[in-house]
Amino acid sequence: MNKLRKYFNSLNLQNKLRLCFIFLILIPSVIIGVAYYGVSYHSIIDIAKKNILDVVVKNTQLIDRQMSYIQDSAVNLNVDQELYRLLSDVETVPESELLVKDKKIQAILQKYFVDDDIVTTTIMTEKFIFGDNSQLKVPARNFFASSLWESLRRRRGESQWIPTYIVEDTFGLDYTVENPTVYSLIQPLNPTFIDPERPSEVKKLPEDFNAVLVINFRDNLIREMFASSNSVENSRFCISSADGKIVSHTEPEMAGRKEELPWIPRIQGRTGNMVLRYQGEKVLVCYAVSDVTGWVFASVTPVRELVHNVVSLQTLTCFLCILLFVLTMLVSKIFARKITLPVENLVGAMKQVGKGDFSVRLSTNGLDELQYLTEKYNEMSEKIQILIEENYASEIRNRESEIMALNLQMNPHFLYNTLNIINMMALEEGNGEISRMLICLSDMLQYTFRNKQELAPFADEYLWLRNYLHIMEMRFEGKFRVIYEVEPCMGQYRVPKLLLQPLVENAIVHGFSEMKSGGLLRICGFVEEETIVLEVEDNGKGMSREEIEKAMHGDYHRIGLENTLRRIQLLYGDEGAMQIESVPLKGTRIRITIPVPGDGQEGKS
Repeated sequence: MNKLRKYFNSLNLQNKLRLCFIFLILIPSVIIGVAYYGVSYHSIIDIAKKNILDVVVKNTQLIDRQMSYIQDSAVNLNVDQELYRLLSDVETVPESELLVKDKKIQAILQKYFVDDDIVTTTIMTEKFIFGDNSQLKVPARNFFASSLWESLRRRRGESQWIPTYIVEDTFGLDYTVENPTVYSLIQPLNPTFIDPERPSEVKKLPEDFNAVLVINFRDNLIREMFASSNSVENSRFCISSADGKIVSHTEPEMAGRKEELPWIPRIQGRTGNMVLRYQGEKVLVCYAVSDVTGWVFASVTPVRELVHNVVSLQTLTCFLCILLFVLTMLVSKIFARKITLPVENLVGAMKQVGKGDFSVRLSTNGLDELQYLTEKYNEMSEKIQILIEENYASEIRNRESEIMALNLQMNPHFLYNTLNIINMMALEEGNGEISRMLICLSDMLQYTFRNKQELAPFADEYLWLRNYLHIMEMRFEGKFRVIYEVEPCMGQYRVPKLLLQPLVENAIVHGFSEMKSGGLLRICGFVEEETIVLEVEDNGKGMSREEIEKAMHGDYHRIGLENTLRRIQLLYGDEGAMQIESVPLKGTRIRITIPVPGDGQEGKS
């Protein structure tokens, strides 16, 4: 957060306004888009829940109806007296008669069970297998040693629906059968029956005689039914027992396996739906529990298949957000430019003032506070320009006195208030750089107004120079940097006011004129053998001997050098000096030497 705040504070006023425009327009649009996507997403999911669940429930009811019919037929078979008469003496009759009984029993079974989806219908006894066992070929000894028989014994003879199983593995066969996976209805036959020839008598099968009705179904029966009703691409179905044993599955190889199905523990009631993660993706599970078998019929649909249209809508929304962002950038730039242009013009004019150019005038075409401030700036610049023009040809000492007098005629209080207004506006907008420039300019002006003497403490002069250089650094934005090498003892001496400013300005404006970056300006101050030495050195384009001569004899562009030399000579005579050392394309060094004031002179402050 602090980094974000610092970044925001480092932006100029125009960019801050642009950011505000962008956030005010773009964020609500993004929120609306996200909300619309969320509503559409949940609406599609809710519709899919209802529609898919209806299909699952109808399929479950259809299969339950078929299984209930078969189960009822099994119950009716359980009271078929002809069947029990045929089974009553199985243990004692010769094997040749068993084949005759088998044909009769097959006819009885075909009367009750005629469903095309039934693989085999058999009555398993320990001595003989009656019915159609040709497709499975399961020996009686294998059946009564299998888990199916054990399950019947644990359930005390209740009929059961057995989930899909692999025949070879379940019955321990060492050969391949024609239908390797089936699910079954198994039901023990009632040990008691009524002989039709003697209805008054109740007969029993032998106590050690076990007879079990086994009806085997193809495992693809349910799969084909669900596949025909599936309307969503990549949707899967899964029918399983309550413990996760898979009865039927979209993928045939899954039938007969036991899997950890995440929706099984979360089932509540006979029907329902839920959204969860399965096999690494988010899926919608709609389920129905069979009233006949207790199996769980579930449709597993990837959510991405349901909402692919919504995803397309999301892409469109993102595109519109990007388009809106671009339009917002353009509009915000226009409006921000319109609002901040007067401030930028005022800052630019102040930078020119910092360079010594008081001729800049700003246009005024409004009634707001910034336009009022612009008018007052123009008035101030005009008065200063008049002062410079009226006193340019005069002696520097007299010119400075006259400038001070004219400055006193201006209203410093108004100027300070004006700068303070601009500073407060900059702080409110979070622009610390403009605020710092205004503070520097205010300190420079206060120094000019406050100090009316020719000589000033070097500490004050040094502070004024640093403020001036800060404004110039902001003006040229990385074009140069400044190194200060000033001895601490220099602050106690008095030197001519604004002595180094013309030299520094000459280095920046002329020395670095052909440089975009890499400029280096060195300010030195020290005492050497009762002499104050001040140096200004740059690595700019330098000057030839001819250019140095022109600069020292009134060249229009470098008039500050001649004036500085005249001031030194006027104040110190032969004891003061200014030397210029310059090499073209390498830089310039200007060295000023003035005497350390004695006891009888103005010296230490």
